[in-house]
Formats: sequence, C-alpha cells, structure tokens
Amino acid sequence: MASRTGLVYSQDMTGHKNIWDSNFPEKPERITDPYRRCSELGLVDRCIQMKAESCRDETVLLGHSEALLEKLKCTVSFSEEALKTVSQEYDSVYFNNETYACSRLALGGTVSLIEDIVDQKITNGMALVRPPGHHAMRDKFCGFSFLNNIAIAAKHAVCNLGLQRVLIVDWDVHHGQATQYMFYDDPRVLYFSIHRYENGQFWPNLRESDYDYIGDGEGESYNINVPLNQIGMADSDYMAIFQQILMPVAYEFCPDVVLISAGYDCALGDYKGEMKVSPAVFAHFTHMLSGLAEGRVCVALEGGYCLKSLSEGVALTLRSLLGDPCPMLPEMGEPCYSVCESIANVIKVLRPYWKCFQYQGCVTGGEDAVLHVLAVNERHPRPNIEFSTDENCPDRYELVATQLDDLQQTMFERQLEDLIENTSLYTPPSR
Repeated sequence: MASRTGLVYSQDMTGHKNIWDSNFPEKPERITDPYRRCSELGLVDRCIQMKAESCRDETVLLGHSEALLEKLKCTVSFSEEALKTVSQEYDSVYFNNETYACSRLALGGTVSLIEDIVDQKITNGMALVRPPGHHAMRDKFCGFSFLNNIAIAAKHAVCNLGLQRVLIVDWDVHHGQATQYMFYDDPRVLYFSIHRYENGQFWPNLRESDYDYIGDGEGESYNINVPLNQIGMADSDYMAIFQQILMPVAYEFCPDVVLISAGYDCALGDYKGEMKVSPAVFAHFTHMLSGLAEGRVCVALEGGYCLKSLSEGVALTLRSLLGDPCPMLPEMGEPCYSVCESIANVIKVLRPYWKCFQYQGCVTGGEDAVLHVLAVNERHPRPNIEFSTDENCPDRYELVATQLDDLQQTMFERQLEDLIENTSLYTPPSR
C-alpha cells in the first residue's frame, strides 16, 4: 500500500514577525520558501494537506504552566513598546500581537499530525510550522520558542493516546534543552539530540547539554546528548553518529512512533550552525528513521536560517517521507577525530544500560581503545567556561550574534548551488 503522508502548513503562521528588526532570522520566509520549493518539486500535491488548527488550552498545559500561557495571551493587546519590553525579559525571543495565535497554530498542527499518525489516517507527516518550539520551557520562553511543539506532542502521545515508547530525534544545531527537561526522568520518551556544543561555549551554554547528562531516576539512560565540539561537521560525522549510536539504540528501544525536531541550521551555508551537512543527507536521516515504528514518523520544523539550504533540506525530508529514493550523497571521508571522541564518550556512559553497546567492550581510552580513539574525555566542566544559569543569564540575543563575512557566505552559496544542481532526484519506474 502506498505511503500516506500528511503535510501541515498554514499561511496564517507568517503573522509572527519581528516588527522592529526586519533582518531578524526567525521570519515568515522560513516556512513560505520551503513550501514553495516543495511545490516546485511536486511534493505538496502528493501529500494529504492538513490545515493547522489552534490547539486547546489543556494541550498547552501538558508542557507549560498556566502563568506562562496567560503571559503569552496578554501580548495580543500590547503596544509595540510593551512588546519590546516583554521580549527583553527572555533569552532570544521577540513578540508581536500575532505571536500567541501563531504559536497555538504551530502546536495545534503538530499535535493533529501525531494524532492522525497514531489513528492510522496517515502513515507519516511533516509539520511545516513556526515559531519553533524545542527551547520553550515550562515557565519560560526561550530561543525563538514559545510553546514546545514536539515535546507536547510526545506528552500527548504517552498521556492521552496510549503509546508506551516515543523516540524524539533532535538534529537542530542547538540543543533542545527544554525538551530534555520535560522528559529527563521519564522512560516512556527517549530524547536523542545532536548539537553544537564546543565544550560549553556555544548557545545555550549549558552544562547539561554534554554527553554525561543521560537522564535521572526511571529515565536514566533515556536522555542522549551527542555534543559536537568543533564547527565544520559534515555528512560523514553525522552519519557516523546515526550508525554508531542512534540506530542501534532506537532499534533496541523499539518506539511506537518517532518524532523529529527537524532543525536545518546544521546544513551547509547556515551562519548560526557553521556546519557543512548537505541537504541530501536529511533524506537519508529520514529514511533510516522510517525503518522504525512501522514508518510512523512525525517531523516538525525547528531551526534553519539559510533559506536556500533550509528549503532544500525540508523538500528532501518530505520527499523521503513520501517514499522516494534517497539522493546520492556527495563523496564522504572519514568522520573527524572530534566526533569520534564524542561517540566514544556517549557509548562509555550508555554501555551499562543498552545491550547494543556491550558487544564492543569497555571504552576507557589508551592506544588500544575501541573505535581507535586515543583518549576519552574526562574533563567536566572544561576550565574557563561560564555556563548559563537562571542567575547569570542576561537579556541577550546570542542566537543571532554570529555572522559570516561576505566572502564566506558567497562561497557557501556557490557550494549549495552546485550541490542542488548536481543532486539527482531521479525516481526509477519500479522500486
């Protein structure tokens, strides 16, 4: 039977925008451009198109406090000056009078998608929604996020839809710390995040984003962080993480459904991530995860600020959900030493809990270490790193601070154009 893929999209979600900074990167084009690219490739017409509908209050309260919900509601009638003032109370967010409505649409669309997947109305689907959600905490807005779309969808799945095991894969370049917090002691939800960390120097600058934060209580070993400690990570580095850690654990966990916090800021050309992942690799990620849970995969948009790579990554993800073959990847080399060290560290702390890692023997470092890693990092925290806490976190916009110079941006844009032009989207007549 042909795969039935749902697509959640609504033009109404473009109403959320920064009214005093037109260059702010979390902008309406982040969904309109990918939607246009998906249409150009004929993907939209092949999907079951689902209009996002506003969520109910009780859905919001699965993941957030009533006080936070009321604060978001109040912004509907704020003046521009009041909106600017409340924006400065939080780390890397802005409000306008439509933020509340758009946030409820984004959450409602994601929750409707997971409901239809569980009810077998569709096989899988993508929620092309904004604002993003994985930094939104129970009592605090953060990092462009207001309501935690994926986390609440997961909570709804285990609390209201009867699922017992939910896998969340977060490949956004920023750690989804709020999703981690929501499930840190919950064995029903396995949270797996690959994120730029740089030994604590990259936003959100949290100690708990490192590999040795693996969950607590009954949830111990169900929180998996793979920190990337240098920039420029490419397809080979991410594929090594998928093959060496994620897929073995995922098959052992045997989820009832897979939720993906799909951030495309790790893609080539994105000045926030400064990584070099090709758009085609997102099709491979999606294809691998579709082998789980009988193909029940729900993808929700998170970050991605280079519109070209974002659009191509979204389109190739959706194409994979539709069952098309994965495009050939550019030639890959060996994974870099830094990512091998991170992989070894993760295996080291998870080995006592997961059988899939126990066949390898202990990873202790030294010249004969498994995975040929010469030393496994034991230094936590690294010296001279000021981690973010509630006490020292200032009003800031660090998420938008990084910029590439014109020469670098031009170089990445040319590489992207070459990648897109040379990516074969041929589909054979017979699988």
